[in-house]
Amino acid sequence: KMVVPQKSPADDRAYKVLELPNKLTVLLVSDPTTDKSAAAMDVRVGHLSDPAEYPGLAHFLEHMLFMGTEKYPDENEYNTYLSSHGGGSNAYTDTEDTNYYFDVNSDHFAGAVDRFAQFFIAPLFTESATERELKAVDSENSKNKQNDFWRSFQLMKGMARADHPFSKFGTGNSETIKDDEETGKTVREALLEFHAKYYSASVMKCCLVGKESIPELEKMATASFSDIPNTDITDPVFPGNPYTEKELKKAVEVVPIKEARSLDLSFPMGPIRDMYDSKPATYISHLIGHESGGSILQYLKSKNWANELWGGPSRNCSDWSSFQIGIEMTEEGLKHVDEIVDVCFGYINMLKAEGPKEWIYEENLTVQSNTFRFLSKSRPQGYACSLAEKLQNYKPEDVLSGPYLTTKYEPELIKEIMGYLRPDNMIMSVTAREFKGKTKLTEKWYGTEYNESPLDPANIERWSKITFPSSDLHLPEKNDLIATDFELRDSSGFDGRPKLIVNSDLARVWYKPDDKFSMPKLNVMATLHTPHVYSDPDSYCCAQIWSGCLNEMTNEFAYMASMAGLSSSVSCSRQGVEVSVSGFNHKLHVLMAKVLETMKSFDGLLTDALFNRIKEKTVKQMKNFYYSQPYSHAGQATDIILGPVRFQAHERVEAMIGVEIDDLRVFAAKVLKRTNVEMLVHGNATEEEAKRFLDVIVSSVNPKPLYPSTAPNFRVARLPRGVDYVYRFKCYNDQEANSCCQDIFQLETDTVASAASSYFLAHLINEPCFDILRTKETLGYIVFSGRKSCEQILNIHFIVQGDANPPDYLSSRIEAFLVTFRSKLEEMPDKEFLENREAVMEKLLEKDKNLSEESYRYFSQIQKGLYVFDKAKKMAEAVENLSKADVLDLFDNYLAKGAPCRSKVSTRVFGKDVAMPIVEEGSEDEEGGGGVVIKELSEFKR
Repeated sequence: KMVVPQKSPADDRAYKVLELPNKLTVLLVSDPTTDKSAAAMDVRVGHLSDPAEYPGLAHFLEHMLFMGTEKYPDENEYNTYLSSHGGGSNAYTDTEDTNYYFDVNSDHFAGAVDRFAQFFIAPLFTESATERELKAVDSENSKNKQNDFWRSFQLMKGMARADHPFSKFGTGNSETIKDDEETGKTVREALLEFHAKYYSASVMKCCLVGKESIPELEKMATASFSDIPNTDITDPVFPGNPYTEKELKKAVEVVPIKEARSLDLSFPMGPIRDMYDSKPATYISHLIGHESGGSILQYLKSKNWANELWGGPSRNCSDWSSFQIGIEMTEEGLKHVDEIVDVCFGYINMLKAEGPKEWIYEENLTVQSNTFRFLSKSRPQGYACSLAEKLQNYKPEDVLSGPYLTTKYEPELIKEIMGYLRPDNMIMSVTAREFKGKTKLTEKWYGTEYNESPLDPANIERWSKITFPSSDLHLPEKNDLIATDFELRDSSGFDGRPKLIVNSDLARVWYKPDDKFSMPKLNVMATLHTPHVYSDPDSYCCAQIWSGCLNEMTNEFAYMASMAGLSSSVSCSRQGVEVSVSGFNHKLHVLMAKVLETMKSFDGLLTDALFNRIKEKTVKQMKNFYYSQPYSHAGQATDIILGPVRFQAHERVEAMIGVEIDDLRVFAAKVLKRTNVEMLVHGNATEEEAKRFLDVIVSSVNPKPLYPSTAPNFRVARLPRGVDYVYRFKCYNDQEANSCCQDIFQLETDTVASAASSYFLAHLINEPCFDILRTKETLGYIVFSGRKSCEQILNIHFIVQGDANPPDYLSSRIEAFLVTFRSKLEEMPDKEFLENREAVMEKLLEKDKNLSEESYRYFSQIQKGLYVFDKAKKMAEAVENLSKADVLDLFDNYLAKGAPCRSKVSTRVFGKDVAMPIVEEGSEDEEGGGGVVIKELSEFKR
């Protein structure tokens, strides 16, 4: 069985879908230009198929497949092979699918595929690995316990009927996955049974993306995957809708971890997967989620009741689906929940009365067709992962086009989906911290506090009939921003690097036409340098509100643009104001002009209501940093210690609360009065067209050049050599069980040579660090190492987070790992060293996959003021000349204990149950492995 799927006209790759003799479906993707190959396997089994006595077993099995196979018994063989050849891997477990994927440098694809295939042929599931990896799953579950997404997801699952597997707890932990003392069955035996029962080739879909030809890929697939057992099982079947009349018509009040006020209306429906050729739910999502005049969101904003809204399928399972309307409410909106639901049903009832409109279908079809016609390539790993999953849900011939194209207008199906959007087929969930202390129920797995009660029958009756005047709620206008001109500009004769086409006291404009991808797309990125954004916490907070208000002022127009494949953004950074527009070039200048015109008219457009709504939203976002993961807290503290002007979380919150509308008006009047513009115009534009984007900025903002003495200039702290520092603090979230340690080692200034050597060292450290600290020592689910740059100063850093050990111990294990790594590096065979060196060179020389990747690479150099547009190539040349002695020298000088140039900061975040040592500022840290103690960041920075 062989099929060639329909592909985008812009896609130069070759495709073929075939079925192997063992009934494994394989999608082959031949891309002779790719320097990275990838593979993915989607197995049609997820946590809905967990045995009742082992909740989380499917997820645990996903972890265990990485831990050795009969052909490659070394636990780390797979990851070592990938790492030494420039690759990486991951996996995820969903309700009905488990997906495994990897990428690797193309010359080593066959070896990686062979190792990968053994997961599904003969995994070992050793007792030792089983015991250790269970700790990782338990740590992963612990990480999720303070996460509102996981908490609300499990709460909704728990409200389903008990006899439906959707009600299960899918992550698993050490209490749900353990040996059964009554029956004597071990977890390993359960894993083997589950694998034998469900891991059949007949329910697997595979995707290979490589530079080989289709016949060569077919030969590779046949050789590697034909031995996967086929038991001829079919896809698991589930019992339909998990929410019956008994579970519906409920009102739920939920206490979140973060500062949140949200309303979610969930409508369970029949399955919609097979409707992809007409996409009736997408038609409805387009209208309910619209943000132009007459939409739900615009009405709610006019009442100061909401900031954001989305609508669409939230679950898309084989036996049922769910349509959800989610609304981020304001503090005022929380007082008007029933009225907000009035508006939602007023709009739904209007759509039902109007009926499906073919012009809306045609407009969406035009946008979809344009998107598919000019579809950019993505990275092979993500592409393979996505295609393997799509093979489960789309016909082979539609696997590429099906997610994008609509081929049928079926108004009756639209009406059928609309029929599910009824108040008597709904669960209404309101999430707010205001419910704290007022709830009576606690969810079993995450401890979420909530209330549950029947919906008021009077409300159900009103919502089923309510209408609004057409001046308030109506269908959107036709979209006149949809591109129709796709003519490509001539890029011949260009030397392949951005060219400086404007260089004045006011502006520098870099220009590069698209000479690689032949797409009618354009990326325009500009930094308007100003010292006023980051001068102090008050200015910083004004800048955040100012950019938030600007995006809100342009939202209706920008949303119409986004529906036509265009995007815009205004944000603030330490350098100043960042403005970007991207998408089809035909009408991109119209979007840029609208954004800048709004910036010019800011004072006249600003209202008290808008200011108060955006300020409230921004305060909430800032406060929610307190409830982020401990490693985020550690990272911010480290950045404050090392970095230029950075404001602590409590300073930001205090300053934000104090901002008044008059402060914002003063800020807006001065922020761009003087500026230097640094801009990149990259894509389908001529040189003259590129200059016009600068003209738009100048004519709208009319700035004067920035005084050279006031240009933003940031420096980092140069730590004394031979000194370690330790900074400890309790996690901001007093309910967080996890602790974290981030150890960072300051290296040298970022030059081509130093960047190359540190990049190579970080690569060599990465895989053994994960293997030892995560897999073998099971210190926590989150283990990370890498290289980072802080204002052109290079660093090597390590992060370990878990709930089983105090952060002082985690830091000691990082130090122990460095000793082990040093020995490993010294003893590394020449062949292995050279393979890793080659892998790093290939990674540095990896081609841009699309226009955006190329744009961001250039603009990164522009923002840093370096303009070394071929830095990666220069680094690869430097890496080629590195010897093992060179890398050892870098390690011995900067990372080894007692090294002459070592400068280390260890930032340690203590979870709720971990006592923190009491040590004086500036004293030697005797309890935590040595180092000078930092007690107060503000004092240390002085």
